[in-house]
Amino acid sequence: MNHRLVTAAGAAPVRPTERVSPAPEVNPNAVVWRTPTPPTDAQAGDVWVNPKRGMEMVYVAPGDFILGTSDAQIDAWLREHPADEREFFEIEQPQCRVNLPGYWMGRTEVTNAQYERFVQATGRDAPDYWEGRKAPSGLGGFPVMCVCWDDASAYCAWAGESLPTELQWEKAARGTDGRVFPWGSEWDRTRCRNFQVITGRAYASLSEWDTACENWMQAHDPVREGPTAVGSYPGGTSPYGCADMAGNVVELCAEWYDKTAYQRYAKGDLTPPKTGDYIVVRGGSWGHGDPEDFRCANRDHDLPDNRDNICYGFRCARGSA
Repeated sequence: MNHRLVTAAGAAPVRPTERVSPAPEVNPNAVVWRTPTPPTDAQAGDVWVNPKRGMEMVYVAPGDFILGTSDAQIDAWLREHPADEREFFEIEQPQCRVNLPGYWMGRTEVTNAQYERFVQATGRDAPDYWEGRKAPSGLGGFPVMCVCWDDASAYCAWAGESLPTELQWEKAARGTDGRVFPWGSEWDRTRCRNFQVITGRAYASLSEWDTACENWMQAHDPVREGPTAVGSYPGGTSPYGCADMAGNVVELCAEWYDKTAYQRYAKGDLTPPKTGDYIVVRGGSWGHGDPEDFRCANRDHDLPDNRDNICYGFRCARGSA
């Protein structure tokens, strides 16, 4: 056990020797902490293993990052994807720099096995696709799906954590350099779980993808053939070491959706909306086929009480204090 050691008064604490593998871009010397509580001197990309829940949390260091999408990025995207419309990107503008304090982000999405422990401990209703109050056999390592905002929030609170804000989510997904996808700025369908990978083909239009997805769902078991075990696409890992921030399942965030929020954030007001009709969801899912949906800056929303979406899941976050 690599517990944190404290040396003589005033001396720097000894960092563990167990390295994160693969090391995140932001810090090739990132280490794994197996301490009772999160270390107070973590470095970017370090992993803390929650001893009570067994969840791996990645440290996102304090500082600036590039939020949103620039006009130049939109121009480049539309040249490559002429069927998309410029107005879709307006809710991601203006692009700006935002400063966040340090925090911890779940290395992976919450799995069926992790959520089962929560259901058994609290009596919370299980997702509809489960076998009673048990996760489906063989799918313990898959992301839990069909949970609503309250379900996800309750799980995070039980784990001593919280849902991430969309600012936390975007920084953890793209790092500080404004990249388009967690792995860089070029679309590569082999780096995440998506409908193009599942079916082995791209789709020329939204309507073509929608029809293909509907037909596929009728002929396949989406619970077992849609998502995959968390961390199955290491080539899509974010700079901090977070897995599946593009693909697998769309992820629920902590706050209400406001389509003009980035305009306020650009002015330095990072206060989340206090009320709303919809909640923020981020990241494309296994059922999406349009590359646009997998961009780190892509924003979407849904009703908070939706427990029926087989493409939705979540991950946890935790403040650094």
